[in-house]
Amino acid sequence: MTSTPDFRELAAAHGIELDRDPSMLRPIGSTAEYFSANARDASGAYWMLKSPRRGDVQAQSRQEKRVLDHVRGKVPVVVPDWQVHSDKLIAYRVLPGVPAAEIDPLMGELVWRLPQASVPPMFADSLSEAMVKLHWLDVGAAAAAGIPVMTAEQSRARVRQRMDDCNTLTPVPEKLWGLWRKWIDGDAFWPDFTTLINGDIYHPRLFVNADYRVVAIENWADAEIGDPASDFTLYFAAAGREAMEDMIVRYERAGGQTWGRMADQAEMYYWASPIKFAAYAMRTGDVSHLMSVKNMVHRYASMLEDSGYGE
Repeated sequence: MTSTPDFRELAAAHGIELDRDPSMLRPIGSTAEYFSANARDASGAYWMLKSPRRGDVQAQSRQEKRVLDHVRGKVPVVVPDWQVHSDKLIAYRVLPGVPAAEIDPLMGELVWRLPQASVPPMFADSLSEAMVKLHWLDVGAAAAAGIPVMTAEQSRARVRQRMDDCNTLTPVPEKLWGLWRKWIDGDAFWPDFTTLINGDIYHPRLFVNADYRVVAIENWADAEIGDPASDFTLYFAAAGREAMEDMIVRYERAGGQTWGRMADQAEMYYWASPIKFAAYAMRTGDVSHLMSVKNMVHRYASMLEDSGYGE
């Protein structure tokens, strides 16, 4: 699908009568995977409406639905309850609270709802508690529910393969490639266990109440049994190293399992972001995405040069 769908027509076809007031149906842009809109129905209830853009997203949504059904009620936050799920429409009641940050559609920067001078302890503590609950969920039960399973060895091997694939798509500059090699070969970075992870712990996906308590987490498309450090990577990207290290301390205090180089592992996933994008581009086969891999690789290589990280 290349153009925005008629959400009013889609909703009606799936049994949702929207408010006739056109201002109560508000498209909220699109991602690479979905067209999205907020809407109010005839009874006054508010909905999130999402329409998959491609067939592979439809398949991915079925996987996300299995994750949502498994974690709902097992973690101390609200997760989306898909009351409509078809290949054309996903619909669920809007989540409580507001996003901790939003992405400015023009500048691509985060617009914060959290106080930035001093992030409220309630935010970090409630998020760390939710992550601990998630990471301690039984791996066998998650696997039985159809959630993808990666052992520690498989997780590391996948990173190695993605590094090679990315380097095949576009040669990686020497310094960035050297950092990746040091990481993949450095045993101290890598945990010897895996947990159920969300895969997208990022402030725009975290909904907070008036006290800045995390009350809902929206996106679960990347959930799997994998490396728990990866759940701290986007937190690092948004808030920085010091905030991430503080979160790991709180996470450990709440009962989370850590290791000596967990913070370094989480940051390294950030510096290796191009390999994940390259894997996504190869999966979709989208020429524009494949062409963007080179730009992303060189952008991260330039940032690495400027940062002095790994020297």
